[in-house]
Order: sequence, then C-alpha cells, then structure tokens
Amino acid sequence: MKYRWIFALSIAAALALSVLVSGMEPEHNRYHQHLEAEEKPPCTDHDEFVFCTHLPLMEITTDAPVPKPYLGEIDEKIENIWDVSNSFRNYEMVAASVRYFDSETENNHLTDRPAVEARAMFRIRGASSRLLDKKNYLLKFTEEDMTQSLDVSLSGMTADSSWALHGPFLDKSLIRNYLCYNLAGEIMDYAPNVRFCELFLNGEYLGLYLLTEKIGYSENGRIDFTKTDPNLTVTSYILQVDRGAADPRYNLETFGSDCYLTRTKVRAGQGHIEILYPGKTLTQNQYDYINSDFSRFEKAIFSFDYNHPDRGYRRYIDVRSFIDFFLINEFTLNYDAPGLSTYLYKDVSGRLNMCVWDFDAAFDYYRYSEVTPETFRIHNALWFQYLFKDKAFVDQVVDRYADFRKRFFNEEYLFQYIDETVTYLGPAIQRNYAKWGYSFNSTYNGVNYDYLEPESRNVRSFDEAIQQIKDTITLRLEHMDNNLDRLYTLCHESMNKRYNHQTEAGGT
Repeated sequence: MKYRWIFALSIAAALALSVLVSGMEPEHNRYHQHLEAEEKPPCTDHDEFVFCTHLPLMEITTDAPVPKPYLGEIDEKIENIWDVSNSFRNYEMVAASVRYFDSETENNHLTDRPAVEARAMFRIRGASSRLLDKKNYLLKFTEEDMTQSLDVSLSGMTADSSWALHGPFLDKSLIRNYLCYNLAGEIMDYAPNVRFCELFLNGEYLGLYLLTEKIGYSENGRIDFTKTDPNLTVTSYILQVDRGAADPRYNLETFGSDCYLTRTKVRAGQGHIEILYPGKTLTQNQYDYINSDFSRFEKAIFSFDYNHPDRGYRRYIDVRSFIDFFLINEFTLNYDAPGLSTYLYKDVSGRLNMCVWDFDAAFDYYRYSEVTPETFRIHNALWFQYLFKDKAFVDQVVDRYADFRKRFFNEEYLFQYIDETVTYLGPAIQRNYAKWGYSFNSTYNGVNYDYLEPESRNVRSFDEAIQQIKDTITLRLEHMDNNLDRLYTLCHESMNKRYNHQTEAGGT
C-alpha cells in the first residue's frame, strides 16, 4: 500500500509540473486536420441541393459491381456476424475511376476540378466489419493501363498506391480512429496519417470516412527503412499479426509458435504472423532470413538470459517502441492488440519496432463484451508477458506513463481535442447520420443494430457517443494512476524464480 501512495503522489507531481510546461509544443510534426485545415467561407453561388462540403471529397465509380463479402456455404443471415474468418473473405477487386476534390481555400463539390483523378483497383476490406451496412474499402491506384501501381499523394499525406477508407459505423462517435492515430503519431516514430473526407460511390452518398495510410514501405516515406533487394538474403521487413495471410507463402512459423510460447498456434483466429513486406518480390532465402531473424528475438526473450544487456531482448527490439505501443493500447482499452491488427517492422540494420492499427473497439467499444476501465490485459499477451518479467522494462513503462500524463494522457487535452474535432466536422456529422442514423435504433426494418453487449452499452445519439468516450477516459486514467504500479508484481522474484535463478542478470 505504501508504494501505491508513493506512485499516486508521483503522478500528482507530474500533473502539477504539466502546468509549467503546458505551453511547450511537441517535437513531432504531426498534421492534425481539425487544427490545421484552412477555415473556408460558406458558398453563395449555388442552391441548397448541390452537395457542398468543407472536407475533402472522394468520388469512386467502378467499372462493375463491387464484389460482396463471400460467406461460402453459410447463411448470409448468420446470427453472429463477427464469426468471419479468412476463408469467408472476398479479395476480388474491381477496376474504378477515382476523383478526389481537396481545395485548400474553398468548399468542395462534385462539379469542381479534382485535385487527383486516377484509375484504381477497389474492394471491400476488413474482417468482421465487412458485414456491417457501411463498408470499409481498400483503394490501390494504378496507371491508366491498370498493370502498374501509381503512387498518389492525398491531402498532403505520403504518396503511395495503397489507401484504406475507414467508414465508422459501429463507432457512433465517428472519431475513435482519428483521435487514436493522431495520439500515437505524436508519440511513436510512425503511425498512419489520416484525413476525414466524404465519399460518393457509384453516385450514392456514403457519408463520413477516414482516409488512412496503409502501413507499408514507400520510397516517399511512411515506414522509413532500407528498400528490399530480391538479390540479397538479408532484408528489411514488415510483419502483420492477425488471422494469417490468405497466401500461405507469407505465413511465418517462428520459434515462439513452434514451441507454443505465443498464441500463434494456441488460440485460433488470431496471433498469426505474416510477412507484409517484402511483398511479391519475397524470395525463399528472404523468407528463411525473416523467420530466423524474428525467431532470434523470441529465443532471447524466452531464455534464462532474457534481460541480459547483451544477449537478452534489448539487443533485438526498440524498447521505447514496445513501451509506447503497450501504453497507447492499454490507455485506449484497445484489446484487439497485439493478437490482431498489429504490425512490427525492422530495418535491415536496425531493431524491431511496433506500429498501431485499428482502434474501432477502443474506449470500451469492444463488441463481444464490456471492457471496463478497471483492468489491464496486454501484459499477458504474446511477447509482453515476457517483457514484463524484467523490472527495468516495468520501470520504463511507469516513467513513460508519467510523461504522457503531462499532456497526451491528460483529460483537459483530450477533451479539448475531441470537442474541437467535433466542431470541425460540423455539418458532415448531420449528413452522415441522415444516411446512417438508423444505426442508433435497437432494431430497424427487422434487423438488430445493438451489436454491443449488454444492450445498455449501445448509445442512442451522437452526443451520447461522445460522452461515452469522455467518461471512459476519466475512469481509465483514474484506474491507471492508482494501479499501474501493480505491474511490478509481474517482475517480482517470487513470480519468476525459473527466470531469475542467476545471481544477477546474465550471471551464473
């Protein structure tokens, strides 16, 4: 109890210090759309029936109908819409024409001259979300002949061919991913950049979307490391932890999974590691190198020398990256991570880094069951269960949290950020819910839209959705302030006798 009081006092001191540093700006150059986009005057040269938005506007026209989610032999009216595995996904893409309108000083209209006009391949994306009414989409820009990819910059984001269009439907606040990606972008070396936009698909208005950089390598930026060379064995790489690749050539069977030390084989449906980069140029030699290289990290962390300064895990990972990933996902209650929607990347001459993705279920919007703010979970997942055996790692987690509480994990900062984002979106929120407002109902046209359990967790208005995030943040920070020091029990000698049998770290 004494240590918990000391910890609480240290947090209070950190918050008091934040008053002194509140005028300091972060060193990151993250672009926050709601803060930095130019304010635009209202249009006066057209009637009210012309679609007009201060946000970027995307129009997609496909050459053929968009392929629907494939459910195979199962009934399309399955009771649990979340029971969707890789075998039931449809990866078929359709050719499309894309027009993107993004005036910096004036509102956008479909009759304007587009900032970008290009051809692309297009499909529905996501796992369970593909069965919601409002779909998420994948967009891959191509040259006119449709045979070569084309790197395109949208709203100042890094030029690349691959983009995700996230359509918030389950998230009634519309802002979870925007808030969390930008929070992570201020903290970590890389988090996908995002921009709100409005979308028309084949002439139909689909509402508010979040245009999102796909995680990957680009010669223009995004994850910045040495480009792969298929003539060499040693390579930079990006790994995805999720349900596994549709193409088995990219699935890894590392030391951790072979020895049942991670959830890769133990828990079906998640925790599978696949190679995202190199992509089509991946050679067998490079596959073997990546598998062996990642396994070296796992062997180190699972060994008796796990915390040795030279032979332990620190030799293989950027420790700060793992700590930041843990804190961001713990604070936001994003418990799909790290078994799903998780990325790791490594430069050929560097260490493993982690990258965030997908905050649909953040702040107690996990669809299967309630996730109360009074909990911790990620310390038990995959490699984190071994990292937390090291007191030095826990020390760094606690210190880093205290730093974040000065600004980024601060209620005043977060609530202002949320309110300003809502103000910026303005009429786009009303337009979105003119299209999708029925989703606030328990049932509509015989369909159940109460996806969250218990039923009381389903919000009935946009204002209620925003307040739910704020209430969760308040409770979450209170719990972390008072209980984060409990993570020290995970590295206590009594918990780890078989790991700490040496006289000192790495000793004999």
